Amino acid sequence: MILLRLQLHHFLSYREADLALGQQLVVVSGVSGSGKTALLEAIAWALWGQSLRGDSQDLIQDSADWMAVTLEFQQSHQQFQVQRRHDRQTGTQLQLWQRSHPDEPWAEISQSTAIATQAQLTQVLGWDYTHFCHTVYVPQGQPSPWVQRSASDRYQQLAHLFQLDRLRPLALAARDRDRSLQAEEEWFFAQRQQLQQQADQQQQLAETRSQYQQQLAALQQQRAAIDQQQQTLEQRWQAAEHQQRDRQALAQQIQQLQTQLGDQQRLLAENQQRQAQAQHILSRALSIRAEWQQWQQSQQQASRWAQQTEAQQALSEQLQQVQRQYDAAVRQHQQAIATVQQQLQAGQEALVQFEPLLQQATAIAAGYQQLQQAQQELAQAQQRHTAAQPLLAQRQQVQTQLGQARLRLQAHLEDLQGQRLQLRQQHRDRGELEQALASVSQTITQLEQHQHYRNQVQEKQQERSNFLARLQARQRDYEAQLAELESQARAIAPHSTCPLCDQALDPDHWQHLQQRYQQQQTEIQNLIWVICEQFAVSEREIQVLRQEYRDRAVDLEPYSQALEERGKLQAQLVAHDEQTQQLQQLDQQIQTLERSLAAGDFAPDLQRRVRQLDRQIQELGYRDRDLNLAQQTVDQWQAIAERYAALQAAQAQQQRWDQERPRLETQLRDLQQALNQLSDSPLGQHRQQLQRQLQQVEASLRGLTDPQAAPPQAEVAERYQALLQAEQAMPRLQAEQADLEVQVQQLQKILTASLAQQAAIATAEDRQPLQQAIADCQAQLQAIQAAQTNLEQAIAQLPPSRNLEAIHAQIARLDEQLQQIQQEQQPAQQLATLVDRADFTVPLMRQWLSHLQLRCQHWLDRWGWEQGQLLWQVVSPASGAPGVQLRLQTDQGDRSINTCAAGEAVLLDLAIRLSLVQLLAQQPDRSSRLLILDAPFSSLNPQQKNALTAALTEELDQGLICEADSSVKAIAADTWHVVLQNQESQLTALREAATGTGAD
Repeated sequence: MILLRLQLHHFLSYREADLALGQQLVVVSGVSGSGKTALLEAIAWALWGQSLRGDSQDLIQDSADWMAVTLEFQQSHQQFQVQRRHDRQTGTQLQLWQRSHPDEPWAEISQSTAIATQAQLTQVLGWDYTHFCHTVYVPQGQPSPWVQRSASDRYQQLAHLFQLDRLRPLALAARDRDRSLQAEEEWFFAQRQQLQQQADQQQQLAETRSQYQQQLAALQQQRAAIDQQQQTLEQRWQAAEHQQRDRQALAQQIQQLQTQLGDQQRLLAENQQRQAQAQHILSRALSIRAEWQQWQQSQQQASRWAQQTEAQQALSEQLQQVQRQYDAAVRQHQQAIATVQQQLQAGQEALVQFEPLLQQATAIAAGYQQLQQAQQELAQAQQRHTAAQPLLAQRQQVQTQLGQARLRLQAHLEDLQGQRLQLRQQHRDRGELEQALASVSQTITQLEQHQHYRNQVQEKQQERSNFLARLQARQRDYEAQLAELESQARAIAPHSTCPLCDQALDPDHWQHLQQRYQQQQTEIQNLIWVICEQFAVSEREIQVLRQEYRDRAVDLEPYSQALEERGKLQAQLVAHDEQTQQLQQLDQQIQTLERSLAAGDFAPDLQRRVRQLDRQIQELGYRDRDLNLAQQTVDQWQAIAERYAALQAAQAQQQRWDQERPRLETQLRDLQQALNQLSDSPLGQHRQQLQRQLQQVEASLRGLTDPQAAPPQAEVAERYQALLQAEQAMPRLQAEQADLEVQVQQLQKILTASLAQQAAIATAEDRQPLQQAIADCQAQLQAIQAAQTNLEQAIAQLPPSRNLEAIHAQIARLDEQLQQIQQEQQPAQQLATLVDRADFTVPLMRQWLSHLQLRCQHWLDRWGWEQGQLLWQVVSPASGAPGVQLRLQTDQGDRSINTCAAGEAVLLDLAIRLSLVQLLAQQPDRSSRLLILDAPFSSLNPQQKNALTAALTEELDQGLICEADSSVKAIAADTWHVVLQNQESQLTALREAATGTGAD
């Protein structure tokens, strides 16, 4: 745990306090009563709601009704904020927040109740208030609790801190797991023995069948040899006639063999040459690999140079971006200032422009009165115009309607002509449509037959799927029965009660029951194997049906397209007849419209309405000249109206300017002040920080040297690739050489035999001995055929064999499962043995104490401890709980830790606490790197104080030390001094007010 920030409100003597903490040792120094211990108590109260000062009601200031403490800390790379508030009326409230990064917003993780939230916070911290005080927090007045604690107390405290009690439920679970694994191992071993017996039987059957097959093969070889002998005799029979031809054929064969032998020898020489080249490359393997590694190292050096260069460029770009933002902020302020200045100048200039107009206010008012009189005369003329205006508008509207009617008739005529042209283009021959329809209908009939066959295949596939489902259900039932038999067999122990007759089991009866269960299990297992075989056959049938279904689906792909084509053709035939009638109707409509437009014979009502409106307008006596004269008079005085409006606007603007000018001047002063303070804003500070980071990166880049030029990549890669190819090709070339040598030897043997055969060809032999030899061969063939028939019958009578590979695969799977069980059983057995011991935590405690003793001695050596070595010993009395003793090993012998002086006891206690903090820091679920001490140096001499402060400052990541002695060097932040100074002033004022004097 790392403390980051502490805020106090009405806590003890603090009205308000905000302290910035960090990852360093902090020494808070001040006189007694200045509030040092209150800061430490605030941390403990914020985390657990407990304090050594009393209840929460006793911690609130006398002048306040509530108090609150907010603490921010870091735990396991996560930041947390806890706020605890207590009100005298409503009680205590607790809230908890969390975030992963300082730039992220806080996310509340509080629970529904304060108790649940406290449990969650305790889980985050890793311990409760008691263990916090015993390990991390040393309250004032308790300088050596570890030294003064009893041996059993120390043991229980360390066991809880190291969480040794968690092993007991794990060991119990391991023992149960060990028993279940033993039962599984026995069952799998029995199954393996059964499978092994079956495999042995199948092996014997396979050997018998193999012997019959070998005998049959031997007879077939004898028969082949006799056939060959008979053929040889027949060849010898005809040898006299074909001797010359055989000699020529044999000579050609010998020539071909010689040619092949030469080719093989040439290939052998080429292979030897390639081997020599590869051997030459392999002899340079070390130098080539060294050159390749040197080239890779140069590439890595260049990569580091590039990374530093990229970092410099990224910082430069970021600095430029921040600089642009800073310049934009400056420009924004400058623009706002310029805008306000322009507004002030524009207001002043507007007043100057309106000054001549304000001076002519009397003349403008007189002209405005004359304008109003002229407007009255214009209104009277407009009334007469208004009376006649509806008639004029109606006449204009009716004329517009007449024009629209003509346009509609013309547009309708053009639409009819376009429809007629489109129908003529779409008109097709009926014979072609009927022929295409017949062809498509025939195709659909054929596809419907395929669809019927596909439906039959689908029904059969569904039937096999249902059969598979039933097989799976049966298999699950058999497996359940098998598991039930196994559980029943494991449940029956020797000398227990028989489940069938409710009598005690003797060993023979128990053995009989076990054999009966095994026999039933074997029968059920055989049934499961039969189901598996049926399942495999059914799956193959389903695969065939699926393939047949997919093939039919491919054949039926044009079916929907053919149906759509047939529908289109039928619709086209129907539309063919309708198009003929539509063409006749369109011709008649087009002729009628053309005659109406040519004669103007359309919209008779509108034409009569136009003539009637003309007569009504003449009866009103309306004249446009009167309205024009009145309008001209108004136009002459219209300028006066504009000047009068401008005059009113100028007067209003002068009044607004008198109110607006003070506000603009104030805004101008604020903007100039904000521009002057822009350099101290977060953006300006971020710009300065980026400049410093860029200088650091440039300094580190100057420390690097430019990577040397690497050798050409192509040459190095080519040599390295040639080496890899040579290493890969050498075994292949050697194998090819061996094959070629074997082939050459075989060709030489064949050639030698052919030459010998050529030399052995003699004159024709006598035919009578050859005829007798042929007859003997035929008799031997008949005897061999009878023996073959007897062997085939014997093979057919053998029982069918099962798949031996499947049995071995099952045995291998069982061996794997047995091996997994044994691997899992070994740690379970080791952990289960701990349960049988009452003091099973003692060996684990001794392992922890060895590390604790080394760390304690390290701290004592740093502080100049010369009283001997501190020993941690676990004692296990005959009766009672085990304990931990602390003894000192000196030159004069061992002595008890209680004989140490007060200052020595303080050092020992601090060494123990610091060692525990460092040990617990290795556990991710524990608080770590924190030690809080209240007045720890009161009993130490100056030399011990200096040594202790130096060691803590160097090796302790974070700690809070409160000390009133001014001889201790204070390394606290300025905020701590300010808070303590203000707190001391407040306390002094309170004392003076209470006593009525100016002295403490």
